Amino acid sequence: MFKNYLKTGIRNIKRDGYYSVIKIAGLALGLGTSLVLFLYTSYQLSFDEFHPDVDRLYRVNQTNIWSPSGGVFSSTGPAVAPALAEGYPEFEGVLRINTPGGKTIRYVKSSGEVVAFNEESILAADSNFFSFFAFTLTEGDAGSALLGKDKVVLSDKAARRLFGDAPALGKIIQMGDERTALEVSGVTEEQPLNAHFQFDYLLSMPTNTEVKNMEWSWIWTQMVTYVKVKPMTDVVALQSKFKSAPDQYAPATFKALHMDYNEFVSERGAWELYLQPVRDIHLYSADIGNRLGTVGAIRNVYIFGFVGLFIMLIAIINFVNLSTARAANRAKEVGVKKALGWERRSLIAQFQVEHILVTITSMALGLAVMELLRLVIQPITGITIPMFRWNDPRMLLLLVLTPLVIGFLAGLYPSFYLTSFHAAQVLKGKVTQGLRASGLRNSLVVFQFTISIALMAATVIIFNQLSFFQSKSIGFEKDNLVVLKNAEKLGDQLVSFRDELQKLDGVLDASISTDLRGGFEDIFMREGSTIKLPISQYKADEYFFSTLRLDMAAGRAFDERVSDSQSVVINETTARLFGWSPEEALGKNIIYIGDDVSPSEIIGVARDVHFQSLRQQIEPVIFYHTESRMWGDKRVILVKYESGKASTLINKIQHRWNGLAEASPFEFYFYDEEVKQRYNQELRLGSLFTIFTGLSITIAVIGLVGLVSYSAEQRKKEIGIRKVFGASLTRIYIMMNSQYIKLIFIAVLIATPLTWWFMQQWLNSYSYKIEINVLIFIGAGMIELLFALTCVGYLALRAASLNPTDVLKEQ
Repeated sequence: MFKNYLKTGIRNIKRDGYYSVIKIAGLALGLGTSLVLFLYTSYQLSFDEFHPDVDRLYRVNQTNIWSPSGGVFSSTGPAVAPALAEGYPEFEGVLRINTPGGKTIRYVKSSGEVVAFNEESILAADSNFFSFFAFTLTEGDAGSALLGKDKVVLSDKAARRLFGDAPALGKIIQMGDERTALEVSGVTEEQPLNAHFQFDYLLSMPTNTEVKNMEWSWIWTQMVTYVKVKPMTDVVALQSKFKSAPDQYAPATFKALHMDYNEFVSERGAWELYLQPVRDIHLYSADIGNRLGTVGAIRNVYIFGFVGLFIMLIAIINFVNLSTARAANRAKEVGVKKALGWERRSLIAQFQVEHILVTITSMALGLAVMELLRLVIQPITGITIPMFRWNDPRMLLLLVLTPLVIGFLAGLYPSFYLTSFHAAQVLKGKVTQGLRASGLRNSLVVFQFTISIALMAATVIIFNQLSFFQSKSIGFEKDNLVVLKNAEKLGDQLVSFRDELQKLDGVLDASISTDLRGGFEDIFMREGSTIKLPISQYKADEYFFSTLRLDMAAGRAFDERVSDSQSVVINETTARLFGWSPEEALGKNIIYIGDDVSPSEIIGVARDVHFQSLRQQIEPVIFYHTESRMWGDKRVILVKYESGKASTLINKIQHRWNGLAEASPFEFYFYDEEVKQRYNQELRLGSLFTIFTGLSITIAVIGLVGLVSYSAEQRKKEIGIRKVFGASLTRIYIMMNSQYIKLIFIAVLIATPLTWWFMQQWLNSYSYKIEINVLIFIGAGMIELLFALTCVGYLALRAASLNPTDVLKEQ
């Protein structure tokens, strides 16, 4: 019997070829698009799930002690881990990971050739690292790889860069300017991308001597601390118990620094510790941060999850609309089969098999659409979308159930409703009027276009915000500015190298400073006050402000006076937070409480500029001279050059660099490009919305074409009669399309307040943002209308141009 259902279903699909193609194409496009988004959201939700005992792994976060407004951040001091291990038996293990910063890594081959790379992805970890995280070693023993000093575990990529395909275990590499000899004690296999951190070099903790010198500190927050709780531990009770640990252990640190712990805490509120599940780090750390890697956003997962759901609904609506609309044409078939003795359940089964057959075909094509979209989206947006996992039972269940459920639901109305009448009623045409009622279909069309308009408006708002970021002045000239990295490698020749650059043809100015992409935050006081502020500290020479064309609000910048090496320049925000106007700040002293650096006189107040992203407010900044005793040895060289001379100039600079910096690779970046990269998240979001908006419009229009084709077919005689009575081609065209104009207008009215509210919530996460313009929604509606009328216009004109004589003669 099923074989007969199948043959009949295939025959009916072929007979209804035009509408079958529309239904299959629309549903396949919708399913493929939804599957791509399902892969993306599933991947984002899978982060760190592969670690053993991940349900017992937590990161220790703490109150942001460096911010006057508090908050929570993910960095801790070295002394936190031993305090937790000693004082809380609920912890099965405690692990610290440190970020030593970028280093030059060298390997001297037996031939004497030196292979050198400037590496950034370097971590240091306690010896129990591999008992926490599932990074598998292809060489070495996980239990002993990080035991002892001067040991390093390499990633497979780093090992290939240094040694090619030769074994790495036991080889000696050199790290840093000191050329510390490190023994390779392990090599990882390819690291999972869905981990909240990766590394190329993993040092044993004793290798980083800076950590050993600060083992006693709770405020040298250069660590990330993880804990593994014992099985069956009540984590809520544990959190309540240990959150006040700083009150017990941190005062010793402050005593060693001759500071009062209670005074420090009173200015910030309680200093508390918090447990964050490791599996939550990737998606739930937007405000907490991730010292070891990048973070995602659960908000984006929700957004694209809903987009995928809505696009699937649009495709299903098309399928259901066309199925119910075309069901009226099957009425006589049902009546004849009933008259011939077919039972109702057989007719229901026939309709269900037919619809499920269509959805299975659509799913097969949808898989091809999914893979095509995956291959297109990844290079355009830079996001990771994994391949469909055929060995995952959940994926296979989704693959099987989706077409079955959609086919069953789409077949419910025609099969159960149409087969419920007696054969005589059906053959007399008494049920076709109900099947042709358009109220429900119109409502579904409104839903489709509401979603498409909302996505289009959201896309425009995202790109407007991105354009605002890229066009807004950051307070200094970012164009024609190249940054030479790792300038401290030049040692005593750094200043003379800068002076050489200033004399090159095409160079307008050159300066030595610390990297503008992020200063070193520390605690400072002003004279005559106990107010302590976290301020980002940069170092700059006497050419810095002129190179950046950075204006002064009061006072002067550094010059060649000897006294300037102990003076500072602050920005307007720092002056304001300390309670000074720019003029009042001049001559006052800033006090650094971290060591024996003397009070520093303020000689100038610079205008506020955006060294960081426009997502956040301008931070307080203090500039020390590069010759100051203030800590911080990293350097860059800023080169301001004439337009059009970048490539020639870079070649000259590199040639000279290679003659001075032995075995230290030449690296640089253009500052305006770096500023653009700050907003990659918005660019990716906008690119994805553009792609999925286009797909949603395409799916909606495919459905609309099918409905208009059907409507034109059903109204042929009406159109013929109107033409007989003198209706013009234009009037008939307008009649055919007027209802869709109304539906799109209703869709605009619904989409506008909903999208406005959602996008305003998104914009509120930015410190600097655009205002939403209502014209965006009007424009989206007009574009949607233009697409719809263009695509269905031909069908309407074709119906309106039919010869009324031929139409009216049809039975």
